[in-house]
Amino acid sequence: MKQTTVYILLLLLTACQSKDKLDMALEYAGDNRAELEKVLEHYQGDEMKYRAARFLIENMVGHSGHDSTAVQQFQAIYDKYVAISEKYNWNVATEWQKEIDRFWSENRYKVLHVSSQKDIRVVRADWLIREIDRSFKAWQENAYTRNAPFEDFCRYILPYRYAEGICIDNCRDVFYQRHAHIFNDTTRSISIVIDSLHQQYSDQLYCDMAAVDMPIYDAKTFEYIKRGVCDTKAWYNCLQLSALGMAVAIDFVPAWANRSGAHTWNSLIINGETYPFEPFNDWERWKYKQVYNNESFDRYWGRFRAAKIYRRTFEYYLEGPLADPKVNREDIPPLFLNPFMRDVSNEYFKTVDVNISLSRPIKKNIKYAYLCIYGNQGWIPVQWGKIRKNGKVLFKDMGKDIVYLPMFYQNGNLLPAGPAFLLDSNGQQIILQPEKEVKPITVSTYTSFLLPDEILKLEAMLKNACLCGDNDPEFSHPDTLVCLPRNQEAWGNEITINNPSQYRYLRLDLPADSIGLCEIAFYSPASDEPIQPTKIISTNLHSTNLKEDIRQIMDGYSATGWRGKANQKGFICWELPKSCSIAKIKYYPYIAPHFIRGKELSLQYWDNAWITAGTQRWEKGTLTFNDVPQGTIYRVRTEGTNDRIFTYKNGMIQWY
Repeated sequence: MKQTTVYILLLLLTACQSKDKLDMALEYAGDNRAELEKVLEHYQGDEMKYRAARFLIENMVGHSGHDSTAVQQFQAIYDKYVAISEKYNWNVATEWQKEIDRFWSENRYKVLHVSSQKDIRVVRADWLIREIDRSFKAWQENAYTRNAPFEDFCRYILPYRYAEGICIDNCRDVFYQRHAHIFNDTTRSISIVIDSLHQQYSDQLYCDMAAVDMPIYDAKTFEYIKRGVCDTKAWYNCLQLSALGMAVAIDFVPAWANRSGAHTWNSLIINGETYPFEPFNDWERWKYKQVYNNESFDRYWGRFRAAKIYRRTFEYYLEGPLADPKVNREDIPPLFLNPFMRDVSNEYFKTVDVNISLSRPIKKNIKYAYLCIYGNQGWIPVQWGKIRKNGKVLFKDMGKDIVYLPMFYQNGNLLPAGPAFLLDSNGQQIILQPEKEVKPITVSTYTSFLLPDEILKLEAMLKNACLCGDNDPEFSHPDTLVCLPRNQEAWGNEITINNPSQYRYLRLDLPADSIGLCEIAFYSPASDEPIQPTKIISTNLHSTNLKEDIRQIMDGYSATGWRGKANQKGFICWELPKSCSIAKIKYYPYIAPHFIRGKELSLQYWDNAWITAGTQRWEKGTLTFNDVPQGTIYRVRTEGTNDRIFTYKNGMIQWY
């Protein structure tokens, strides 16, 4: 972190303890103090606008952007980008990507050392007064937010800055002139109004394929080049919607807890409720409250789990290690050096406070521990907790169904502070650490991530398949116990069955002529063990892969599987050891083994560090590693991949 920014943060901290926030801001403004005082004097007779001006000035310290001359300086770069895009009719094809990347690699050096300027020292009085007046006007014209609390107005409508580095200009005046009064009718659904507005900007598309790090300093440039990442579109949307009096914010996950990467999106705040939406004009952009609730899974994108969701803010929040003068800045993870954010996790999912006792030695100068999740090939801090004298730490408002690791952070390095644990869906902690017992582990891939078309293929093979029961092997009077739902989780499904009758024979009737399964098991009431021995007695399906055997769907390994095809609708029949009730079934759709052919890969387990249990090269099929300690977390590492961690119990893989 730059020393100047650290200085500003320390100044903020000192000011909060010793002087009024406004006095501190005006003092830090230096030669620009007179301009800010003009604004305050201008609103002396208007209490609300005076408070708004004070809110902006008090929180201006720490914010910075580029001068508009920076955009002019790089206009030739943007012109070339557009020329190449027009050459390919704005299609992000492979050749477009190659040409953009080649051009950008030759010009990247030109933008490496662009100086920024501090808002508090450059904002002019007339500009700020115009911003405040227009914000109030748009707020009162907006039928959705005109009755919002003044605090919400200050947080979500008034701010002129929603991202650092962006130029201070008149873009919000332009947006107001284009679209004033579109939010004056609450009889229309807010999502419909937003979508109709953003449809006018549908040529702005997500692209992370080429020149991703090319800076975009203002809204006008983004409209010109029409391509960007979620971060860019999110601040653009905020400038646009806030200019129209809509309370809007940027929310983000610093890292997903069960897949690689992070994400940024927009949220509307109406009557105290958060309405998140995809920044780009996507056809399913309003489903985030369902997808990010840490309970469900999405039909197209699978399961999302978030340990934390934060909201970017204009006002600063000094808390935790950042507010502790006894903590060196080098001993704080980068995420928590940012005072312009606050935790909004409980607006998305049910959270739980996590109390743990640190088991590793605590050095005298370590005051905080950090709860981490596994991200892109490493551990990522997502929450802090102050270490108490007894070695215990409280981590507030954590997401469930996630594997965590407590760690210390010193001089930019993470050090384990205790064992990893699963915070299960009930909020209970399950310690994950190596046991003395060793067993083989069979794997078929290094990641749980699947593309939407792969998920839909899984769904097509199993949706509406029905499980029937009978005591006659010919199924003369079968009862339907359950039909599989449309949505299939790629890495395991469990369905409860409410039928007290007992059956000796089971049959899975397929809606189509093919099936793919990695594993299926049947359970009697009050038992966590599958009914055994259960044997397949008949099927009209034949294998589509000679290396696979139908018995692999019941071999006790979720990594192995079988695909079958019939000349007509398929079925599989089983015989149980005796007649019994079926209380639930568990099944895993078929996913073909996939690694990177010919590359060396290793199975690793966590024991305060990643320990290699074995190394192999993959050609086809599954891989088995012998003599692996049980009870901990694992990953399959190979060069050039973003692997995921998993647990392994009785042959079943559970991804995190």
